[in-house]
Amino acid sequence: MKKLTLILLTMLLSCNFAKAQSDESMATFRTWAATPPMGWNSWDCYYSSVTEKEVLQNAQYLVDNDLVRHGWEYVVVDIRWYCNHPSLGGGNYNQRGDQDYVLDEYGRYLPSPTRFPSCMVGGKNMGFRALADKIHQMGLKFGIHIMRGVPKNVVGSNYKLKGSEQTPWSQVYEGTTSPCTWLKDNLLVRNNAAGQQYYNSIMDLYAEWGVDFLKIDDLSRPFYTDEIHMIRKAIDQTSRPIVLSLSPGKTKYEYAEECLQNANMWRMMDDLWDNWSHVDAVFNEAHAWENITRPGNYADCDMLPLGQIAMTVADAGYTAADKGRWTNLSQNEQLTMMTLWGICHSPLFFGGEMTKNDAFTLSLLNNEEYHQMHKYGQDAHQLWADEDLGRVVWTSHIGDTRFLAMFQRNDNRWIVGQKALYKSETVAYTTDGHAVDVDVEWPKGSKTLVLVVDDGGDNFNYDHGDWINPTLVLSNGTEVELTGKFKTRQYTKSYFNRVYENKNVDNGGKMKVLGTAYDRGFSTDANAAIFFQIPDTMDVVRFRAMAAADDSGIGQTGATTSLRFLVFDQNPLTDEQDNAAARSGLISRTGTKSKMLEADITGAEQLKIVVSNWGDGFAYDRANLIDPVLIDANGNETSLTTLKQTSYSAEWGTLHVNKNVEGATLRVDGKSYNTGLGMNAQCTLIYDLPTGHNYKTLRALCGYDSSCDTDNTSSTGTTMEFIFYVSKKAPYVVDLTQLGYGAGEAVPVHDVWTGEDLGTATGSISTSVPTHGVKLLRLGNKVETGIDDAPQSSANSHFTKTNTAYTLTGQPVVTPSKGIYIINNKKMVVAK
Repeated sequence: MKKLTLILLTMLLSCNFAKAQSDESMATFRTWAATPPMGWNSWDCYYSSVTEKEVLQNAQYLVDNDLVRHGWEYVVVDIRWYCNHPSLGGGNYNQRGDQDYVLDEYGRYLPSPTRFPSCMVGGKNMGFRALADKIHQMGLKFGIHIMRGVPKNVVGSNYKLKGSEQTPWSQVYEGTTSPCTWLKDNLLVRNNAAGQQYYNSIMDLYAEWGVDFLKIDDLSRPFYTDEIHMIRKAIDQTSRPIVLSLSPGKTKYEYAEECLQNANMWRMMDDLWDNWSHVDAVFNEAHAWENITRPGNYADCDMLPLGQIAMTVADAGYTAADKGRWTNLSQNEQLTMMTLWGICHSPLFFGGEMTKNDAFTLSLLNNEEYHQMHKYGQDAHQLWADEDLGRVVWTSHIGDTRFLAMFQRNDNRWIVGQKALYKSETVAYTTDGHAVDVDVEWPKGSKTLVLVVDDGGDNFNYDHGDWINPTLVLSNGTEVELTGKFKTRQYTKSYFNRVYENKNVDNGGKMKVLGTAYDRGFSTDANAAIFFQIPDTMDVVRFRAMAAADDSGIGQTGATTSLRFLVFDQNPLTDEQDNAAARSGLISRTGTKSKMLEADITGAEQLKIVVSNWGDGFAYDRANLIDPVLIDANGNETSLTTLKQTSYSAEWGTLHVNKNVEGATLRVDGKSYNTGLGMNAQCTLIYDLPTGHNYKTLRALCGYDSSCDTDNTSSTGTTMEFIFYVSKKAPYVVDLTQLGYGAGEAVPVHDVWTGEDLGTATGSISTSVPTHGVKLLRLGNKVETGIDDAPQSSANSHFTKTNTAYTLTGQPVVTPSKGIYIINNKKMVVAK
């Protein structure tokens, strides 16, 4: 007999249920996902072009790398598996030209035989039955993606409605134009008997195939309540346990109860990709949904864009020899993503081509203690957040064992996002309406208003953003149009550097969103900030506008259409915050050409050197840092050029050591230098200084490269400022008494990601956390849960509630390979 460990059932089932709702009966469908669903999804790597071979190789990876025992069990074929486009091609949705949809006689989508050959049996398309059987034989579960609604192909067709063959299709669908703004395959389904019969027919088909997981798109934003209810009924009438995922986000909080009653998971965010801005935006949403998540119901942070992704010909940089790209997230950012998703009980669906995973990526997936926290953690919540320091702390526990996640969100982007009054989710071409409504309560007495259009962190600044009908609302109810007469300044960090009023930035025509033209507002390329001054005589209480992606920016070659809109009541520019250690002031051809700059760096952990373009948007200015040295307490000098930079970002070009940005000799004010750094304004250069260093001073001559005097024809074309920032990080401290420990109690501390025992802590934990990084700690003794094979779950088992505890009745409610059993209807055994 192998070692058995008892875990109270309520540890699995509480997760702050009382805060979610008072629910006296647990719907059966919630037992189908007693822990957050986990698996692989084809979207991030193959979009709408995935093939059967690619699906199976990723399924085999899960088995070969023993990931099934940790819960990675679903294999999901994402969007448009019913289109016969080439296996490598088509891009995102391939809506151009003949789509070559595959449907059966009842107007139901069938898999493409050219991509999923096993669907053909004896000359007949039998759907995904054979592929699902292969997945099941591996000990895994099979899932598919569909769009909400009925195929528009049924209009005027000879297809029959399965189960009600004499019913005209006009009773099934509403209108002949797809309400979806980003994929127009389907029409709205009527909330009537015919509509219900259609959904019953497709769910019966999926049950016949052996589908275990169903992701339904264009359903939760906007929230199609009627169709969600029909879908819930349709799944339930099949008697097959099919986990239901609603997509995409942002699901509005007002629909939380509907989500709890009808779906296993729903998206809290729009599509998330591999940039820090997207990941960072999840913190606020996870916090907002923390009291709603419970076993069987999960707010979904979206898929994990990790490993090798973006592997179709539609992607920039695609080559046949080396398809796709590696995730743009740093290792610290990947750890942050995994930790946040795990501690808030988000479903986990890996988005990359798993067969290309490296050792680090695999280590994110097979950490047993992490998965204990993810599956069984109780009372998961944000403990506190410090916006000024960019710090967020989450915690959960399993009995007396506690998990502590310490996040460092500080960003080095062009704006200080933490200071925003309002941040939109990512607005993309998949966003309904291509816009968000902005309605911000205005801080009393604030007179500075700054509207920001940001690229969403993808560094593509050709996207066109509009602030439509911006309006100030006064305390007496008067609405005042925000126009150019209030504007004081504009700041851009984009290629074209355009900010226009009452016209779009593309051709000077009207601002237009989904074909609707607007006469009033401001348009910009991402990234841009527009500054306004509110008159002292105005008592503003609200700011309102529609923030949108202009039609002129959608569909550009290589464009991602990824925008975020922010509202500030203070200067948001990172380069113009008041905490600089030293500033050169304006360096220009018409004024000061160079300046010796010194900064006190005693005790500094990090240096950030910014060369601004002085707001003129000209990104080609050649800036030189001449003879930069770190001077220690004894006067010894170390050239900064001998240190490896942590990061360098610029609008144009790369960092050059001992050369100017053109690769030529460094020259400032006509004099040549051998040692220094060549950069382009605008740029940001960061160095992490060695631990325990004795440096006291940073000194350098700052100036523009003399080549600007001859290469630039405009006398005003060279403007810049050198700014030195010094980061002296305060220790990251968490008071253990906030977690229920005694002031003098010695608490064992273990690093979950590194596997290191860190000794004991008393009173508080003090540590350092890297930028965009996390420390995930286990406090107390290890929870000795093993994972082994176990019987198949009983579809008829269900949750019941007695007093404050949730229990399971019937046979063990488990999934294959999880090893969860019920003892005396009170306790859970996990076999090892």
